[in-house]
Amino acid sequence: MATIGELLKWASDALKQSQDVPQLEAQVLLAHVLDCSRSALYAWPEKEVSNTDTETFQSLIQRRLQHEPIAYLTGHKEFWSLDFEVTKDTLIPRADTELLIKVVMQTLDDNPHTVIDLGTGCGAIACTLAHLKPKWQVVGLDISKQAIQVAQKNAQKLNISNVEFLVSNWFESLPPKQYDAIVGNPPYIRGNDVHLIHGDLPFEPTIALTPGNTGFEAYEIILNACKPYLKDKGLVAFEHGFDQGAHLSELLAQAGFGDIETFQDLAGKDRVTIGHRL
Repeated sequence: MATIGELLKWASDALKQSQDVPQLEAQVLLAHVLDCSRSALYAWPEKEVSNTDTETFQSLIQRRLQHEPIAYLTGHKEFWSLDFEVTKDTLIPRADTELLIKVVMQTLDDNPHTVIDLGTGCGAIACTLAHLKPKWQVVGLDISKQAIQVAQKNAQKLNISNVEFLVSNWFESLPPKQYDAIVGNPPYIRGNDVHLIHGDLPFEPTIALTPGNTGFEAYEIILNACKPYLKDKGLVAFEHGFDQGAHLSELLAQAGFGDIETFQDLAGKDRVTIGHRL
């Protein structure tokens, strides 16, 4: 039988040509297979691994060599220090989206608020806001029944009771009610973007990545339909691509929103734009 150290060396060498952090990825996947921490791998490199676990690990490495995302291989992704289950029906949460969480929390006060999360996917945004703000009531909407089932499971696992999820094509299934904020990370990649056919992105649901040729189609639909669900002076806050802040700001102004502001991510790129209903 192979040892932990031998398997990690084999996997790191195999991944070296196609991945930026082959050693880390090898460790994450082997720790997942063995149901242990990465520190345990360091502690016992000479420990033998069963043939069954070795075959499982080798299979995961082969899938990773085909660029299948680590999160889909393990079924989990950490976001804001919370562990979320993810499947191929859900977009994988990104660290960039944490800026949206920060901006929404900075813009709204600590009083009870009602918030809609559009295109909730695995529920990362909705669950995180509800977790951080127990007085808030958050509703996550997604057109995918499978994604909503994953989001509900995550809320239950994280013991978050002030969030609910509905299968809905944007606002269609939402009962008539006005909310304090509408937030989200809608699809915004242009349909002809080469990233959609390279790297890890082809494994993620296309409907969660691209809305059409311009990349702004989802924002336009949302802004045209959102006002009946938004209180006066209510907040809208969206994540977007690094080169989309200026045009999204124009769309917000044209739709009757004011106090428009764009925020930059850690790389200094435009990432989140907000506005308030006038």
